[in-house]
Amino acid sequence: MTEDQLADYEVGSPTRLALNVLAHKWTLLIVLALKRGPLRFTRLRSVVPGVTSQVLRDSLRELERDGIVVRQEFVAVPPHVEYSLTELGATLCEPARAIRAWAEKHGPAVLAARHSYDHNAADVRWR
Repeated sequence: MTEDQLADYEVGSPTRLALNVLAHKWTLLIVLALKRGPLRFTRLRSVVPGVTSQVLRDSLRELERDGIVVRQEFVAVPPHVEYSLTELGATLCEPARAIRAWAEKHGPAVLAARHSYDHNAADVRWR
């Protein structure tokens, strides 16, 4: 793989597409929730912390459109729907692990930087 260039991230490029999918606030949480198997909507909403029904519905539609999630309707009494990862969706588990590893390694430095910034910003406001 070659060194990253800003041009690699141009609008419409495959890299920009991947970045848009991964950077969506709920994508990785939904993927991680579904990696163990299919879930019904209500169960999925309960295991993804902080997501509302509306946002989850919209996110699932977007992920279905991107080929990350599949929605399966069951004809039963009562009828129900399950969501699961596609093969493509399962490939997002590896980047999710890389993001978690980065966060575990660098999270304390980010929090320290925020604390320092907020402290300095408060000092500037009082001058």
